[in-house]
Amino acid sequence: MCSVRTLLLLTATALVVEVRAFLPAAPKLPLKPSAAAAALSRKSPGSAKAIRPWLTAVSSGAAGPDAAGGVEGKNDPKSRDMMRTEALSLAAKVFENDDRPVILYDGVCNLCNGGVNFMLDYDKPDDLRGTFRFAALQSDVGRALLQRGGREPDDLSSIVLATKEGSTFTESDAILRIGQGLGGGTAFEQLAPAVSTLGLNFVPRIVRDAVYKVVSENRYRFFGQNDQCRLYDDRFDERFLGEL
Repeated sequence: MCSVRTLLLLTATALVVEVRAFLPAAPKLPLKPSAAAAALSRKSPGSAKAIRPWLTAVSSGAAGPDAAGGVEGKNDPKSRDMMRTEALSLAAKVFENDDRPVILYDGVCNLCNGGVNFMLDYDKPDDLRGTFRFAALQSDVGRALLQRGGREPDDLSSIVLATKEGSTFTESDAILRIGQGLGGGTAFEQLAPAVSTLGLNFVPRIVRDAVYKVVSENRYRFFGQNDQCRLYDDRFDERFLGEL
């Protein structure tokens, strides 16, 4: 029991450190979106708030209900079947030529974007490709992978780890399995996988998920959200999934 408490304390401490590092407001810098970003954006680039100086963001409205055929179409059985077929086809393309797992994150959540920054910093930072790829839950790729995993395309309740083999991990399972792949090329190369494996094997999932849900359900209230959805990152083109 002592080791479990110690593990939970270490995990909480790591989260606090990352959050504290993320909390200072980033300066609002003028964005220079690429052509693809300009096509997706529904707001003036000057109104976007940069999460980091090298971050390019587009409006979260780009992946709204209208992009999926509207509310009426979503409620029609034939339309739903067609949308699911298209989603599964898109999900298959994600792993067609690349078997790296994909992390789906809430693109407007400050805490989630801080987590993405952390993972980028500790996932083979000197390697252009890294271990993982990233896509916003609100993106077409994110919605497609959610449906492939049996979840609703608009479900933003959890971080998701999707693999080429078809597995879909959520909540604390996703966090800890991501942790098993982090640390490469950094001082945490052995520690991160070891602590994550201990968490998976020795901390009951019901306990882990309960802690995760408390944070997840209050993430906007405690950490705020952006009016722009982070869909890609100019510094890590090889790790973010755009349009396929």
